[in-house]
Amino acid sequence: MPLLLAGCATDQPLVIDPPSPYMLLPVDESMSCNAIAASFRYSVRRAARLEYWLAAGSLAGYDSDRFPLDAPKQLVDERRRLDALTDLQRTKGCTVMEPGPAVAEERERLEESARNSRPQQVLRSKG
Repeated sequence: MPLLLAGCATDQPLVIDPPSPYMLLPVDESMSCNAIAASFRYSVRRAARLEYWLAAGSLAGYDSDRFPLDAPKQLVDERRRLDALTDLQRTKGCTVMEPGPAVAEERERLEESARNSRPQQVLRSKG
C-alpha cells in the first residue's frame, strides 16, 4: 500500500555521480584493433605500476601523503578501463587480451627491472 504525504516539498538538486574517468571514451569506439591493443598495453603498464607502487610503499619524489589515498582509486579505474577494452576487443572481433595475465606479466617485468637496477654491494677483501 503506497503512502502519500500531503504538504509542501522543496526541490532538491539532482545529484548524479560523475562517470568514471576511465571506461570507454567516444574515440575508443572508432579505433582499429591495433589502436585498441596499444591502448590496452598502455593501461596494463599503468595498472602494473600502480600495483607495484602500492606494494613497495611510498615513492621518493611523489606526493606521498596523497598516494595511499589516490592510487587505489586510480588502480580501480585502470582495471575498469582494461575490462572495457577487453569487451571492445571481443565486440569488434579483435584478438582479445586478458587483463589479469597481462598485468601480472608486466608487473613481473617491472619487479625484475627494479631488482636489476639496484646497486650491488662490492665486497672488499684485504689480502
